[in-house]
Amino acid sequence: MTAWIEVALQAHRSDEETPAGLVAVLEQIPAFAGAASVRSRVATRGIPLKTPGWRLSVDTLDGTRTLCAIHEKGAPMPGFTRYRTFAWPAGEDLAASLREFAETDDALRKPLANAHGCVETETVPAPRADSGATADAPARDPETGFEAGREVERIEWRIDAGGTDILATFEPDGAERTALRLAAPAANGALDAIFALAGEIVDAAPICIAPREAHEPETGPVHASKLDLPRTATRREAFVAIAASVAEQWFGNETAAHEGLGDEHIHQLRVAQRRLKTLLKLFRDYVDEAWNTRIAPDPKWFGDLLADARDWDVLTDRTLPAWAQADDNPARWQAPIAAADVKRRVARDRVRDALASKRYARLMLAFVEWLARFASQEDDVPIRFVGYAEKRIRKDYRRIADVPDLVSLEPHERHRVRIHAKRLRYALEFFRSIISKRTRTETARLLGELQTVLGEANDAAVAADRLASIPEATDYQRGFAWRFRARMGRSVGAP
Repeated sequence: MTAWIEVALQAHRSDEETPAGLVAVLEQIPAFAGAASVRSRVATRGIPLKTPGWRLSVDTLDGTRTLCAIHEKGAPMPGFTRYRTFAWPAGEDLAASLREFAETDDALRKPLANAHGCVETETVPAPRADSGATADAPARDPETGFEAGREVERIEWRIDAGGTDILATFEPDGAERTALRLAAPAANGALDAIFALAGEIVDAAPICIAPREAHEPETGPVHASKLDLPRTATRREAFVAIAASVAEQWFGNETAAHEGLGDEHIHQLRVAQRRLKTLLKLFRDYVDEAWNTRIAPDPKWFGDLLADARDWDVLTDRTLPAWAQADDNPARWQAPIAAADVKRRVARDRVRDALASKRYARLMLAFVEWLARFASQEDDVPIRFVGYAEKRIRKDYRRIADVPDLVSLEPHERHRVRIHAKRLRYALEFFRSIISKRTRTETARLLGELQTVLGEANDAAVAADRLASIPEATDYQRGFAWRFRARMGRSVGAP
């Protein structure tokens, strides 16, 4: 058994990138230049396990088959893993080998207890060249009828990083993004060394942090996943799990957006950034100097780009067409709609350029490093998250419930109420495991109604400001927008 830490990177999708070109770039990095590369082709086939956090495969290299079990430790997070590895030679009777493997270590008995049942009647020969296996969907061997697995080309370097032995594994793959994994035995200094090397790679090559799950080009925008935090979790454990969920939504949409950045990708990227801001507000004492100095400026930079693009999306696709339909001459709105669409495309190009930039790649890596370091620490006095979450939810709820009347509020005060409503909604999603379904549903409904009212007024205000900046808009249309804004404002108490 060996304990490891690993950083997973992937290449940006581009018709100009080739595996050979990426290897050439990597070998220009000083750490790689002094290490010899080893090329191999490994046939691998996954064996299903029911125990969460465990993976099992049978790998064939140079005719030798090996059973490989991996146990991930701690909360799963995009781009970073702590895990233990177990290996055992696989004989021709794979089921017998699995039974023997399960007895080699107490940690393996439960997760591998029934694994032999999946292969009880097969001997699982190595995948044949004509089996039709691909990276997407392993084919079945025509002789046995069992899954044939897939073949993976690998290039490996063993890098001495100041006393830390790092194994860099490059796997070019035509079906998915090319993967580069940096793994090192979990020991003192390993975390520093592995992220330092990852930083050199991100600076030198078109490579960034990989999401935990692959999102193919055909996959739509990635929405926030449901969290079910165990009631026994500590505050720190809850924070890490929520932050990892935020990162999965964030990184997943970034990956999908490289194939075609759409309005819903932008919206979900923005939601992920808002969820991150809410998390940091809920756990203020976890925001340290490293976050404030090294990371904080970049989410603001990226968030501002997303906000600009989202505002133009809403104006172009929803607000202006609705105003045109409300006018007695809808055709007169075609010119400002077309002009808004041009500005929308410019704003979207800025987001697309940001996603492909070194600054953004460094931001992703810095976030994962910060979270990995945070997860490796322990609180002096661990506190269960349940009591803390209940206190925070009550506090955010009172901020909304104590508002006497929206009509009596100034515009900036209504804006604060809208922010509090969003934070409470996200907090309810984060802490859903300790809230009754009835309470969660009813509160979400009320928050939704409040956000709809305040959101429509905000959209009208933003739209009026944006329309004023469009030269193609007439004075009549600007006046129409301001009158609509005033009417929407009056519906929630605006002057």
